[in-house]
Amino acid sequence: MTKNKFFRFFIIFLVCAFYFSSRLQNLTSIPVFGDEAIYIRWAQVIKSEETLRFVPQTDGKQPLFMWVNAVSLKFFFDPLISGRIISVLAGFGLMIVLFLLTAVILSYDSKEKDIFRFLRQSIIDNFYPSLFTSFIYILIPFTFFFDRMALADTLLSFFGVLCLFLVLLLSKFPRLDLSLILGFVLGLAWLTKSPAIYFVVLSFLTFLILKKKSIIYDLISTIHLPLISIFIGFLIYNILRLGPQFQMIALRNKDYIWSIADILKHPLDPLKPHLINVFEIYRYYLSIPLIIFSIIGSIVYFKNFKLKIKNYIILIAWWILPLIANCIFAKVFTARYILFTLPPLLVLISIFIFNFFKKISSIPLKIIILIAIFIPNIIFMFNLSVNPFTKKLPSSEQGYLVDWTSGWGIKESADFLKQRSLVANIIVGTEGAFGTLPDGLQIYGNKIPQLTIIGVGLGFTKLPDNLVNAKNYGDEVYLLINKSRLKINSNQLNQFRLIKSFDKPDGDKLLLYEI
Repeated sequence: MTKNKFFRFFIIFLVCAFYFSSRLQNLTSIPVFGDEAIYIRWAQVIKSEETLRFVPQTDGKQPLFMWVNAVSLKFFFDPLISGRIISVLAGFGLMIVLFLLTAVILSYDSKEKDIFRFLRQSIIDNFYPSLFTSFIYILIPFTFFFDRMALADTLLSFFGVLCLFLVLLLSKFPRLDLSLILGFVLGLAWLTKSPAIYFVVLSFLTFLILKKKSIIYDLISTIHLPLISIFIGFLIYNILRLGPQFQMIALRNKDYIWSIADILKHPLDPLKPHLINVFEIYRYYLSIPLIIFSIIGSIVYFKNFKLKIKNYIILIAWWILPLIANCIFAKVFTARYILFTLPPLLVLISIFIFNFFKKISSIPLKIIILIAIFIPNIIFMFNLSVNPFTKKLPSSEQGYLVDWTSGWGIKESADFLKQRSLVANIIVGTEGAFGTLPDGLQIYGNKIPQLTIIGVGLGFTKLPDNLVNAKNYGDEVYLLINKSRLKINSNQLNQFRLIKSFDKPDGDKLLLYEI
């Protein structure tokens, strides 16, 4: 037993090391993305001026990710790394909770009355299927991609799966301390992104489903616990009312979702195209081999139920209900908007495939199946981290690598401009006023003496007056713009000197001109 215990600790250490080595290598290989630039810039503003801690509300965003980023900026020189490291750590926490969730869901019907002995025995009895869930989490491009982006979605997913884990424990061990912890986590999720409302509803329904066969008195005597959790979550969410533009959250949510009246007018649109998007995202980010073997494993597994049907219902509900709701209501549909629905699906996939492996006696055959499942994913992940410039993503995900939302050349431009600011006063005009430019350049030029970055908007056909005035005053003046958005006529363009040009995978270029 002693040797076995140390062996298991050693395996856990290897899996954790594998996770961090996969997530941290070439962390900045993909340039800053539009929303990343915005979030990191907000974090810099919050760090510099605490009275502006609610500045994300100006665009209707909850600020928890930016608050954490404002802290991480103190420890990392590169602002992009400071934002992306939050997702790396959130992904690690998510992987750990998935391990615990798999162990608990497989042992949920245990008669153990003590929560700590239950957790300990669950981990011992289901160590390897739980470890397999963590292994799958590491080796799918879906999680690999977003664990390395300075976006709030991995953090939201972490809080979501933690809510599921806690409500399972709360339903089995009705305790006030678990209720308080669940409420705290619900509140943090709600401070991260609006889809946390799904966690609130699903947590309450999960408690009711798991308690439905209990004595009515038992249900009535414990129903207050999830209600306390919801109340605490609501109180924490209402911290946002301290911000002067709290109402913007609800207003901006309308820009992303259809109203029920609109859905009734066209019930299959956007449902049908979004379901097609889901398949495309799963095909790229989960891989066809993993999907095929998951289906085969589920068929084999359901021939011999080892979980009660209610346990399956819980996992399926936490996966499919928010996914379908997003397909019905979402105006904008990308992979990161459904990332938080993925963890319950990974638990199901892990249980099915692990059980399928147990039915196979031939070790060489098991190895061949593992290679067939994961080698395509490993190749995809390797190419994505080593040379993303040549990598194609699903149609809904192209903005990370192409178009104006991708930040190819921004850091290199910032490095050049910072060097010039050592010898002259630099004024830089960029296209746009919000997004990849100017925010992407501002995060690298933050608090650099003699470097001022100004967003000058879009569609201008002549050099903006503020840049002309800066040039007449004697400053060095530059313009950073995507070639596809350059509308200045060729005669005036002759007054510009091209300093640097950076290619983008779609054929566009980021151009840095000196005026």
